[in-house]
Amino acid sequence: MKAAAKEIIRDKRMRLGWSQQELAQKAGVCKNTIYNLEANKGSTKFETYEKVCKALGIKITYLL
Repeated sequence: MKAAAKEIIRDKRMRLGWSQQELAQKAGVCKNTIYNLEANKGSTKFETYEKVCKALGIKITYLL
């Protein structure tokens, strides 16, 4: 993923007015996963990015 992926995800989440917890629930992941993804901590599986993108209504290719 490109470095800007975390900003894209955070910005889209905020534009939707969702908390990290709300996005996590919609994506079927835990809140810590969203926090780590947005903070660019650790490694995130491609499948997790797919779930988050689907929840946000964006294509995964937008992050590549």
